[in-house]
Amino acid sequence: MKKAFGVIELLIGFLLLSIIIAGFMNMTLTQMQNGQMKHTRIQDAKNQADEMINQIEDIRQKNLEYEENLLNNQP
Repeated sequence: MKKAFGVIELLIGFLLLSIIIAGFMNMTLTQMQNGQMKHTRIQDAKNQADEMINQIEDIRQKNLEYEENLLNNQP
């Protein structure tokens, strides 16, 4: 009987752990956009940040190419 009680405790522990993990995966982040409060999932905010980083890197690359062309007197 004691072994069965341990298994039940273990299952309850896994259930609680999965609920906590699911809660963290669906956490929301409060952001101000256009003067309005907006709740955003953290994953969505991360995706937006990654897109912005990619855009900034593209702009930097274009600026480097432009400066290089200016130094070489190319149009």
